[in-house]
Amino acid sequence: MYPSSQVELRPWSAMQISALVVVNIIWWMVMLAAIGFGVKYLSQCTVQPFIPIYLVVLGASSLLTMSLTYSSRIWDDGFVGVLIIACMMLLHLFGFAWFIAGTAWVYPIYPPNYTPGVTPYCHKTAYLFAFVITTLVWAIFIFMFVCGCCCGLLTCCSYVTARDRLIPFRNSFYGATSNFREPTAGDV
Repeated sequence: MYPSSQVELRPWSAMQISALVVVNIIWWMVMLAAIGFGVKYLSQCTVQPFIPIYLVVLGASSLLTMSLTYSSRIWDDGFVGVLIIACMMLLHLFGFAWFIAGTAWVYPIYPPNYTPGVTPYCHKTAYLFAFVITTLVWAIFIFMFVCGCCCGLLTCCSYVTARDRLIPFRNSFYGATSNFREPTAGDV
């Protein structure tokens, strides 16, 4: 028997590790680009000046969250581990709230005026990058929600169909193999 802190997990395959590394590298590059676009076009979105700030803060908070996630694997015990997990939880809550705020800033002005001399306008690269990132994250959220609902539904269905096999006959001893049934009041 293993103690509760030592759970034996199935090792990851090389394909799973490779896919995780590739997705992490891509997300790091996208978040660094978000910071770069946000800083570069900070004053070039007069129709909604929070869009470049949204990109900078989204990128910085995502990179900090990922760094803390990697660090939590190193210090998984003690005060430092608890502190890292608490910071990660706060960053996830902040990131979700910031993402909702960014959604409220990006979508209502679609499509903005992209001409720099005419006010109000928003730089095309900054706006489209924010729009694509926000839409992509919403699509991932919806996909994960649908997959979670399908898994939950499949689990419920398999439980319901297996229930008849798992619940023994009421008048028998659990695990008995005999077909013996105790007589009831109606039997003569």
